[in-house]
Amino acid sequence: MVYRLEKKKKRIAHCFRRSLLTYDDAALVQNRLVLRLAKMLDGLPDAVFQRVLEIGCCTGSLTEVICRNKSPETFYLNDLVPDFEEEVCKRLAGCQATQFVSFFGDIEFLELPSDLSLVLSGATFQWLSDLPAFINRLGCELQAGAYLAFSMFGVGTLKEFSSLTSVELQYHVDPDLLSLLEEQFVVESYEKYDDQLHFPSVRDILKHIRATGVGGVSEYKWTKESLRLFEDRYISEYGCEKGLPVSYSSSCYVARKR
Repeated sequence: MVYRLEKKKKRIAHCFRRSLLTYDDAALVQNRLVLRLAKMLDGLPDAVFQRVLEIGCCTGSLTEVICRNKSPETFYLNDLVPDFEEEVCKRLAGCQATQFVSFFGDIEFLELPSDLSLVLSGATFQWLSDLPAFINRLGCELQAGAYLAFSMFGVGTLKEFSSLTSVELQYHVDPDLLSLLEEQFVVESYEKYDDQLHFPSVRDILKHIRATGVGGVSEYKWTKESLRLFEDRYISEYGCEKGLPVSYSSSCYVARKR
């Protein structure tokens, strides 16, 4: 079991490392989530942004928005892929009011910084091996009044891909997450979103998935024949005037530690 989890994490890291130069342009829905989550944080007191940990900073799009809007005092940058650090630091060069601390590695095994006022994550929590255990850990380690704010993808994401390949993508469902959060947190805001992108061809869809690092969700192996059949069925079953759709389902949560 441990070996399978380590192999899964290595595959995810490989796919996101490969997307380093393409992610920002291709991650259209992820970029929308950045703005949605940032808007939900707008009304929080400045004190919430004193000591921030961001889990899964990737190329730093959420980091940059938060730092420009809120000027945190100390900001811990975490991602499974250390290669992102240089890219994020370039992006944040103008945010001189904030002290950035490198905290890269597998967050499920790192000792968390003390006295955090906010734990933040954009479209990353769906990749954790044991999200319920991690949220329970945050509930135990965060001080009363600290905040947890995150977005994540859920059931319905890439549903077209799943239906045609029989690869069942594993996502958490919102009611279970809300119940889990409410054990140790007060959920102050929650929003659910459904987005759909359209592409001119199946090859463009597969390029999009690769460019955003999401290729890590499965180990589906293509053959020439399976790819041809996949293309034919995708066009036949999902094609419309706008092109070929790719669906995303996501949620944003802002919760305060009891």
